[in-house]
Amino acid sequence: MTGRVFKIKKGLVSLVLEDGHSCWFQPLGGYDIEVDDIVTGDMWSLGREEFFNATKGYEMNVFVQGHT
Repeated sequence: MTGRVFKIKKGLVSLVLEDGHSCWFQPLGGYDIEVDDIVTGDMWSLGREEFFNATKGYEMNVFVQGHT
């Protein structure tokens, strides 16, 4: 699934997904993430995952907090 970074606040990143839903995750590292970056991965899971920042071209270890 693909999402666009909508907001970054207090260490949590909010994505708007291609289907209109949203996902919140915490990056587990010092990644350079900015609003409007395009991110891909299994955003419907919970817990530890690997996402790919397609805008910047690198994989990220993240902890998925929730989705709607």
